Amino acid sequence: MDPQRLVFLMDDHEKWLSDKNSGSRADLTFSDLSGFNFSSSNLRLAKMVGANLEGCDLYNADLQDLDGFGASFIRADLTDSDFSRADLRGTKFYRAMLHGTKLVNADLRRGVLLNNAGETVKIITSDLSQAELDDADLQNIKLTGGCLAGASLKNADCRGALLGGCDFEGANLSGVNFERANLRGARLVGADLTGANLQGADLSEANLQQSNFSGANMAGAHLAGANLDSAIGITLEGTEESPEEIKSRIRIEIQATLKAHRLWVRSNGTKGERCSLQNADLTDMDFSNGILDGANLRGADLSRSNLAGARLIMADLSGTTFFKANLENARLDGANLRGAALIMANLTSASFVPLTLMNDEGQPTGRAWAANLSMATLDGARLINAKCNGANMVGASLQGADLYNTNFSDARMTDVKLDGANVDTAVFPKGGPG
Repeated sequence: MDPQRLVFLMDDHEKWLSDKNSGSRADLTFSDLSGFNFSSSNLRLAKMVGANLEGCDLYNADLQDLDGFGASFIRADLTDSDFSRADLRGTKFYRAMLHGTKLVNADLRRGVLLNNAGETVKIITSDLSQAELDDADLQNIKLTGGCLAGASLKNADCRGALLGGCDFEGANLSGVNFERANLRGARLVGADLTGANLQGADLSEANLQQSNFSGANMAGAHLAGANLDSAIGITLEGTEESPEEIKSRIRIEIQATLKAHRLWVRSNGTKGERCSLQNADLTDMDFSNGILDGANLRGADLSRSNLAGARLIMADLSGTTFFKANLENARLDGANLRGAALIMANLTSASFVPLTLMNDEGQPTGRAWAANLSMATLDGARLINAKCNGANMVGASLQGADLYNTNFSDARMTDVKLDGANVDTAVFPKGGPG
């Protein structure tokens, strides 16, 4: 990247951030930016897919909502930068400095690369091995299957983080707040967790060999099936449940939750209780024909779950994972699916149409609430006969998706990725997508 050209692009980006009718969004996709100084720069909402930022100075940079899929920040200085809500799937942070960095609600899960036929070519894993994340804010981060071997996360805030299957071998996790974090199946061999807060954390099936939990708060932590060989400082209270017992208990608890939620919906909130399963592990669950209108499932993992015919009207599904989930004939009218991962999901005949808002007397107000699929990933998904008219699809990825007879009329489709998608008989907004 020519430095002069870069300065022009960034100036234009600043104008665009202030007024979408002037300037233009910075598109640095696959650019070689290694070694550049971006300290205190405003790169919010910039496109950096596959960009090389190795060794860059990004101290105090604003990188909120960045599209950084597959980018490389190897050995970069990201101290006090802000990656909140950024798409960092498959990103490399090897030996990067992230002291005090904000990664709240950022997505660092595995990224799926597709060819023009919509076939999976490669699955890339986020790499934070040997990175320095001391005092970083990682609340509700999505990093399932990521590599943090040898990383330092001293006193980092990882509350509610999705870290299932992550590799923390030899990592310094002293003082980390893992409250309610999902570490199911994670590898923590030889990790230092002295003084960590693991209240309510899910460590079932995790490998905790030779790890040090001295002074850690383990109240309510789930350790079923965990490998505790030579682990230090763990005191088990009561009888541990087996994985089968945990799943059985969760199913019973969810049925009770859904029953209370149905009552909440039918009584307009005067009875029962709203379903709130934020960041919950709901993989392989059966919600078919369930009533989940207005439910809070933000950040939950519903991979391979059956939601055929389910009602999710006005539900909060932002950042939720629906990998290979079945949502055939599901109603998601007015639902918030911003940043959701619907890779290879079955959305045949699903409905994402705007919801007509009513007043207190139950009369139409003339206003409608659109379904929000902005920044969602629907690569390889089936949307045959789906109704997406009026939906917010800005920045969504539909690469390799089957869009046969899908209705996108009146939808907002700026920056939508359609590479390899089947668009036969699909109905697009006037002027087409983009």
